[in-house]
Amino acid sequence: MKSTFNRNGSRLLAGAATIALSTVALSTPAHAIVPNDNYTPDDIVDTDEEFSGVGMFFRNDGFVCTGTLINPRTVLFAAHCVNDRPETDYDTTVRSAFSFNVDALPGFRDWIGNGFASNPDLAVFDVNRIYYDARSLQRPEAVGFLEADIAVASLSDPAANLPTWSLLFSPLPTPEAIDDADGTGYHVNITGYGATGSGSTGSNLGIDWRRKSAENMIGALTSFDSRNTFLFGGPADLPQNLYRLDFDDPNKTNPFDFNLYKDEAREREGTTAGGDSGGPLILDAANNTLSDEDLVIGVLSGGSRFFGPQVFSSYGTESFYQPLYLFWDYIVATNPYRYVTAKDGDGNWEDASHWETTLDPVYRVINEDGEVVNGLPTSPGAGITGDSPEWGEVCFDPQGDGPGEGCQDLATGEDTPPVRNSDGSISSGIGQADADMLDALGGGGAKGANPDAVDASAVGRGGLINANEAQNQGPEFAENAPHASDGGTPEFSDAALPDPTLDNGLPGATGFVPDNIDPVVSSDADVNVDPRYFDVTLANAGTTTLSSDVTIDRLTVRSSAGLNITADGSLTALIDISQFGGTITVDGALNSVGDYTIFGGALQGGGTVTAPFVTNVMGAISPGTVGGIDTLTIDGSAVLSSGSTLMIDVGPNNTSDLLAITGEASLGGVVAVGAGVLEPGVGLGQEFTILTADGGLSGTFNAGDLSAILYQNFTYTDTAVLMEILARSYGSVVDRNDAVQRGYAQLLDQNRGNAALAALYNVLDFADQSAIQSAFESWAPTTETAALQMVAQSYNQVQSFNASRLRESTLASSGGTIATLGNPIRTAGLSVSRGSQPISAVAMGLDQADEPTRVRESGLREDVAIYLAGGLMQGSGAAMPGTGGDTDVDGYFFGGGIEYFPGENSMIGISAQYSDLDSEVSLGNETESTTLALSLYGSVKTVDGFVVDGQLTVTDVDLDTTRTIAFGGGTQTLTSDSGDGGLGAALGISYDIEGAFGTISPGIEVRYVDHSLDVIEETGGPLALRIDREDFESLQGRIGFDYQKVTTGLQLDANVDFVHEYEDGPFAVSAQFANGTGPGVLFPVNSQDKFWAEAGISAKFNSGPAQFGIGVDTTIARNNANAQTYRASATFKF
Repeated sequence: MKSTFNRNGSRLLAGAATIALSTVALSTPAHAIVPNDNYTPDDIVDTDEEFSGVGMFFRNDGFVCTGTLINPRTVLFAAHCVNDRPETDYDTTVRSAFSFNVDALPGFRDWIGNGFASNPDLAVFDVNRIYYDARSLQRPEAVGFLEADIAVASLSDPAANLPTWSLLFSPLPTPEAIDDADGTGYHVNITGYGATGSGSTGSNLGIDWRRKSAENMIGALTSFDSRNTFLFGGPADLPQNLYRLDFDDPNKTNPFDFNLYKDEAREREGTTAGGDSGGPLILDAANNTLSDEDLVIGVLSGGSRFFGPQVFSSYGTESFYQPLYLFWDYIVATNPYRYVTAKDGDGNWEDASHWETTLDPVYRVINEDGEVVNGLPTSPGAGITGDSPEWGEVCFDPQGDGPGEGCQDLATGEDTPPVRNSDGSISSGIGQADADMLDALGGGGAKGANPDAVDASAVGRGGLINANEAQNQGPEFAENAPHASDGGTPEFSDAALPDPTLDNGLPGATGFVPDNIDPVVSSDADVNVDPRYFDVTLANAGTTTLSSDVTIDRLTVRSSAGLNITADGSLTALIDISQFGGTITVDGALNSVGDYTIFGGALQGGGTVTAPFVTNVMGAISPGTVGGIDTLTIDGSAVLSSGSTLMIDVGPNNTSDLLAITGEASLGGVVAVGAGVLEPGVGLGQEFTILTADGGLSGTFNAGDLSAILYQNFTYTDTAVLMEILARSYGSVVDRNDAVQRGYAQLLDQNRGNAALAALYNVLDFADQSAIQSAFESWAPTTETAALQMVAQSYNQVQSFNASRLRESTLASSGGTIATLGNPIRTAGLSVSRGSQPISAVAMGLDQADEPTRVRESGLREDVAIYLAGGLMQGSGAAMPGTGGDTDVDGYFFGGGIEYFPGENSMIGISAQYSDLDSEVSLGNETESTTLALSLYGSVKTVDGFVVDGQLTVTDVDLDTTRTIAFGGGTQTLTSDSGDGGLGAALGISYDIEGAFGTISPGIEVRYVDHSLDVIEETGGPLALRIDREDFESLQGRIGFDYQKVTTGLQLDANVDFVHEYEDGPFAVSAQFANGTGPGVLFPVNSQDKFWAEAGISAKFNSGPAQFGIGVDTTIARNNANAQTYRASATFKF
């Protein structure tokens, strides 16, 4: 196939050599493509440009040929087109060029008229150096074109927009069998610019400068020696193999067609003629199974005729081609074009050890598995001694039967029978040919000797002579990745390949710096400079730094490779630049004669890129470097496609990156904004000029969301694009039914622009919606619910303890004693909330465990009692609404008091208590409270049986909170501490009803708490809150009864209370960021129960001086602070 490995998909053409004079058996150089009689020359013009990449060669002294473009700088053609002069005569004494259009004449006219200058628009290119294989002149028998007829031309300018062709450096495999109709089975295409005509008349119409094509079958891979031995009875001293084909008459009426190589004519059968020399022999993929691409396998040298009256390029003649596999190493070395890459790791462009050559992508071999792959043979080409493999069948088999007819299998050396049999005459639409005519043409004669090279009358088979001409065809390209420098079976010699060097063209060479070299043509070796052109691919990991002026033909960047052109550096690509990955940083100059296309990767820097078009397909362009602000200039036009990204950094005061384009700009794709947008004030409506185009604008960018919050707005003028970054309300991305999300959204909206909170926006502004919602929920101040619960619990504990003393302490039981109430068992399931808890000394942790309550008689007055108390507390409470889970609380208390008994039915006491509670709050937060309380309490029983009791308590409560919040890849530990005071009071009245059933004491009680809670401020990070807590108030009304039954050895007690809470709040706290501005927002705390019941039952067993008891207390129908307590006690009196 024609090569499309060029980055822009363009193809290149090559020209054919001029006609070389043959001296062996009337051999002659090839002319133009000649069709069979069923087609006219106009029918075979390459109007569809199927063979684009094949060009016409012209010397300004009048010679013409054909050639094949194998890379943008190199044309492969025939040595005999130029070997009549020394190589150094070209570009000095003789000027030459290749023209690659179907009609080559306009190009040549322009080249001559413009002082031999190339004109890519007309596909004409001046030749600046010519090389030909010196072995073509080594032996006189080869007359300059029968052996080693290989030449290479270097173009002064790259043929950037033309296809190149793949070259097969392995011989075609020997056919398994030779078919009567299809012969070897190898179908080929031939093409060239030479003379034309018809199968009957030969090339009688001359050269019309147009490229034509035809088809044929390879008849044989064999030498003149083998062919002539069969036809003429002796060799020609020409052992080198050639690819050969004959020109069969489709109508089978031409008397000169004796089926030289066994096969039948194709529909578009044709041959070559003068001007086709140097052209390609193309093994086409459409009609062969060897490869899925068209392959050039040979270069046309000449053709042969075999009868005196027979004209060249007519039916019965043959064409022969130089096999590329015999001369592959010469082609590889002489080719001036080198594909190179940088080695792994960072390095400087100017460091010769940083580079190595790679395998040319058009080189092909057949590997051991019979597959055509990108590669080179592993041994040198055999050159003019290459006489194997040999295959095909050579025949003398005119139509009909005659003496001496037969064929020979060249692979085996065995004779085979003819296939064109008849009854002595040949019938066709144009007449008959009888045996006498066949005899006149040489049929029926015995094999004779090889004709003299000069005397054309000395021929075998009664007048049979030999003549040669060239054929050309063009291979198609295949995009196959290189496999290695291997393959090519059978190998050509036992010699090993030399070590790779830049000169011999083998891959893996190092010790050079890619920088184009134009030739200096001179016969003086000290003055002569050979051309060298570079196609550079950066694909390995590492960055190549350029700090000098360098010119190459083509640049490709792939994978993770980097190219850094410093401010002192300049890189010029004479073809184009393609980027598929990696990063190109341009702080100096990057120039491309063709387009610069970014298929992937990134272009950045503050320098200048010069190209007709810079097209960003799916890559990124970033003026400056990411994070910095700079201007990148494109001297030319730019196309930013729908898949492209323009990366823009922004800063304060409307500063931003700028992509400055001197030509036109076609806009599309997205604009990515750098981290500078996170700075305070940058994203708040400032306009940034991000692109200018002096030639005007078309298209628009896709204005998109940078995140759930930030979005872009673009304004377009005639020559500029302005970008504005705007922010949506956080309220638009939260669940409006979630009070926490709603609250934080309001705080962030009202604090935008607050520099103290910039760190929050730096993260949240670029988060997605779910991340924002999750973050807000994790910030919930759950410690505030626990703080209120612990305040309520502290008051409830003190008031309940005082109430138990009022019920249980009498002159008879406590007067004149010092009691220790302690070592309690842990209370089970005690919930904490602002409401009441079951009232019991045991519930407060005063029950006995390992030790009994100890009461010691002392020297106290009988109307005075002293006690000390302590215990442990544990419980749980409802968490902050919407956060889930419970608040777990544990802690301890201790204290003591003095009680005075004015009479048997009255008492007054004072007490002091200290408590310490810790809570584990939902979301992993913590709250701690410490309380110091002083109480005054007393009771009196009237003569009518009414009991009136009351208490008054003052407190100081310290609250410490800790919230640990994950944010921005780290954590913030936010803490607060506060100390506030309050007042608690209770007043109750009950009445004892005594009877045989026991004592029932119905009663009522009112409890009240008023505790001040001031504003607290967290510390520890920008998420810290300033929280305005509402004062805690509680007013409870209680109604219920106590029951007691005392018998010998047993005391049974029970109580039931119905509680109503009259206060409604607080249900929320107001909060703002500690460094925030504006009003606070409300965050909910726990809900409040309004009605519930409390009940308990206990029993005491008396045994002498000892008393033991058990009991249970519970809340009923309380949702937010359900609790059960279990107690046991022991008392000993001494």
